[in-house]
This record gives sequence, C-alpha cells and structure tokens, in this order.
Amino acid sequence: MTNTNTPTTPARRKPRRQGRPSLLTPTTMDLLTRATAVGLPMSQAADAAAVGRSTFLRWMRMGEDAVEEQQEGHLDVDSPNPHAALYARVTRARAAAAARATGQIEEAARGAVVSETYRTWTDPVTGEVRSERRIRRRPGDWRASAWLLVRLDPQPKSLDELLDEEDARIRAERGESAVTPDLRDLAARLQKTFVQGQEQPPVL
Repeated sequence: MTNTNTPTTPARRKPRRQGRPSLLTPTTMDLLTRATAVGLPMSQAADAAAVGRSTFLRWMRMGEDAVEEQQEGHLDVDSPNPHAALYARVTRARAAAAARATGQIEEAARGAVVSETYRTWTDPVTGEVRSERRIRRRPGDWRASAWLLVRLDPQPKSLDELLDEEDARIRAERGESAVTPDLRDLAARLQKTFVQGQEQPPVL
C-alpha cells in the first residue's frame, strides 16, 4: 500500500532582489568635496569624481530640499540623509575656498612675509654679542585668488537653473530641440486650440 501522507519539502523562497545601489558612495562624496574645496565649478567637480553633471546637480538639489525641509536650514555634514550630507559638505567646502582666497588677497595687501631670519655675532671691536632680525617681504600675487573669487561667484545660480542649463546642453549634444518640456506642452495646447478654432463653423 502506497503511503500518500509523505510530507513534501516546502518550496524555497526566491531571494528578494535588492535595489540598485546608490552611486552616492562615501568615496564619491569625498571626491566631490575635495574637488569643490579647491574652487572647481560644480560641473568640473562632477567630472573629477566621474559623476554625471546632471546627477551631481540633482543630488545637490535633493540635499538642499532636505536641509530646508528636515533640518531647518542647518548644514550637517554627518546627516543620515546622504544628499543632505553632500550638500552640507560641498557648500561648506566652497565657502572655505572663498574665505581662503579672501585671506590671501588681504595678506597680499599687507605685503607677504617671504622669510624671517636671525643672525647673532660677536663684535670684533667691543666683544659684545649682537643679534639682528631680518624680514624680507615682497608683494604677493593676489591675481590668482581674485580670479578664484570671481569663478566662485558670490551670487551663484540656483540648482534649478543649473539643471535647466545642463538639460539644454544634453539636448543640444543629441540634436534635440532646446525647447523645454513646459514650453513644448504649451505649444501643443496652443496648436490644439488653433486647430479646433479652424474646425468650428463660422457663427452667422
């Protein structure tokens, strides 16, 4: 007699597929921060970190939104939100670069100290021990720092404006129309209204 009550082995569950890992890794965040800390524009900082320019700008915009909405505008480089942490690090790095350039200009205006030496000798006539302090100064070349300040732009464009420019650049490289989606939608609605107006019979 065949035993029909043989327990069956339960089907193994398929492993749950994991989502795509984020490109915003700690290493990428460090590269972006270091690149902006020396005064590179955000587009070139993205290139240095091997990140798409539009991707970097979107990360920054997401971070800006998170800082304003979740952190009341407080820049926290250790925020658990990676986009907020990136925004804080990059923003503070750019501010530090501007402050460093300003300090170099101020130092150049005072006259930079090139070297400071002390010399001690015994006077062969009197036998007294004498000392002398020599300071050599020269005007610093402040033009590089001034150029950097101009490049940093004290009134930068918003992230939305930068994203629009980046999207326009990508469309131009692809040979697509430079008209934004909003304008394309408006043009389509105007065309539809125009066609409907032509199809309607004239009112007598």
